Amino acid sequence: MLNWMKTKKKNAETRSVPDEAPAFYEMSPDRQAEHLKNLCVCALGEWGLGPADIALIKYRENAVFQVVSPAGDRVVMRVHRANYHSDEALTSELTLMDALREHGIATPPTLPTLDGRRFVTLDHQGVPEPRQVDVLGWVEGSPIGVIEETAALPEDALRRNYTLSGQLAARIHNFTQTWTPPAGFTRRHWDEEGLFGDDGHFGCFWKMDFLREDQQALLLKAREKLRAELGTFGKSPDRYGLTQGDFLPENLLKHEDTLRIIDFDDCGFGWHMMDLATSLFFLAGEPDFNTALEGLVEGYRSERQLPDDHLAILPGMMLARGFSYMAWAQSRAETESAKTLGPALVEGVCAMAADYVGASADPAGASASRTEASSPRSTNTLRPLEGKVALITGARSPRGMGFAAALKLAEAGADIVMTSRTRGDIQDNLDVTGDDHYSAFLDLVPRVLACDVRCLALPLDVSSPAQIKAVVAKVTDTFGGIDILFNNAGTAFASPFMDTSGEDFQDAFNINVMGMIQVSQAVIPSMVQRGGGNIINNASIYGLGAAPFVSAYVMAKHAIVGLTKTMALELGDPGIRVNAVCPGMVLTEMGDKEYDMIATLQDCSFEEAREGLAQQNALKRGAAPEEIANVVVFLATEAASFITGAALPISAGQPAGL
Repeated sequence: MLNWMKTKKKNAETRSVPDEAPAFYEMSPDRQAEHLKNLCVCALGEWGLGPADIALIKYRENAVFQVVSPAGDRVVMRVHRANYHSDEALTSELTLMDALREHGIATPPTLPTLDGRRFVTLDHQGVPEPRQVDVLGWVEGSPIGVIEETAALPEDALRRNYTLSGQLAARIHNFTQTWTPPAGFTRRHWDEEGLFGDDGHFGCFWKMDFLREDQQALLLKAREKLRAELGTFGKSPDRYGLTQGDFLPENLLKHEDTLRIIDFDDCGFGWHMMDLATSLFFLAGEPDFNTALEGLVEGYRSERQLPDDHLAILPGMMLARGFSYMAWAQSRAETESAKTLGPALVEGVCAMAADYVGASADPAGASASRTEASSPRSTNTLRPLEGKVALITGARSPRGMGFAAALKLAEAGADIVMTSRTRGDIQDNLDVTGDDHYSAFLDLVPRVLACDVRCLALPLDVSSPAQIKAVVAKVTDTFGGIDILFNNAGTAFASPFMDTSGEDFQDAFNINVMGMIQVSQAVIPSMVQRGGGNIINNASIYGLGAAPFVSAYVMAKHAIVGLTKTMALELGDPGIRVNAVCPGMVLTEMGDKEYDMIATLQDCSFEEAREGLAQQNALKRGAAPEEIANVVVFLATEAASFITGAALPISAGQPAGL
């Protein structure tokens, strides 16, 4: 790939653009940079920098300048491409950089203006649009590579550089998987749609003017195969989340034996493997590729797990990166960078695509075989709940049905409101203090945001009418209303009937039934106003039958089933469907507590209690929470448009009880 880049760069150097061209984008890059430099001179005062020497460092997506004060202090000033990122997205980029730096990952310091702003937006004569301008601290170091040139490093030095790169990528992914972005955080999703979809962020790669018909057909065939492979690979949090987005060697500055990472302009939600693929992309087909790959994998695995099935998708990720680069060149055809890189990208990506769709061995050298899907998916991701707002109660546990439903509803396109009980104090604005346990619930938010939806996480004890009212008001104010309610909050009780007190029965009813009633009554007016909605109540297989030692639980779940049927009959006219899911054995945190209670009552081990329950169903296992969540999503969509008042057993044939 680098050889192709060098050849095309040399050819491009023979071309010229008339300096006298009047329009900004018809000027040579040097003349454009001069106008942008003049804009920088106007911006200096915002940071109190005064007179300074300004020199261009790089002009590709943004124009990046070195600013040196008379005292010799250096900073970096960026003039952003027009209309590329919203103010909110740029603020989010700088926020992420600050968070990484505070965590010990070497990113450039973000420097505010004298009045505390993160950036300014300026007009200047000679620049056709207003431009966002920000200032970053200077970072010492030299790039470990430049995309147009070979590394020209000894094998051990190259391997060391990529080992450090792998360690840095893993540390970033470890941090972002657990970090909770602040309210308003917004960045793009670099998934299959964002990278190479019909409405991709950079455009349509297959529309490049100089693509031959046979090349276009090859690339589109490879795109369909890649879409299927990525669909099979999935977007679970161990593989998809916030990424640096532009993990090129030229953005990795080495100082002594430490790497610093710069340029988060394309940071966003994507597959972790894409950062690795980006790091290797311009070494594809080069003699040094395997050395770099070995160092990258070794470094990454020293900081974070990298399963073989993740590594096996590297060729597909590299192809996806190639598609995005082609789309970038196609959508920025007026720039010198696009003119230089475009033909080389076509040549290199077509070679990758030919290997990818053929029967040849893995072109990137990954040892494990790729997982193939049985058939390609359609070219558009199915998001049947796009524009809907879903409220889920009892979504605290990452192993629970509530959170699983939140993720599945988000994947279907719904904006998500997750609620959880708290042991701390709840302020008027619904902030929680005095409960470290609650912070783990907030840590789940990035996993929902990774589905390219909005998300709120709020405290809620469903037995508190005041809290219910506050939550519904907050959701209505933020999202405009509620379309889907998953009444999942509940608790389990186990004891012999004669030992179960009246207070136990009352508690079971208040939490499992009254909470559901109160939340539903608070939400229904919003659904009526929005022209209809869906309420899904979490009952149990024991809501359809019975079992020993759980009389309070069985009583409550029977009440939920009856309540569901009655609500459905009354709410049909305003277009609200009401159904119940009745799970059997589910492998959740609450399920673990149930097995513990059964073990105590039956004088057996936890494992024996769990296995005994599993033997009651036809599949001889417990359900994953996601298997219940899939049914919740189905009931919330128009695919279930004629289903209401149903209580659906999801129990692998487990009998309802005695």
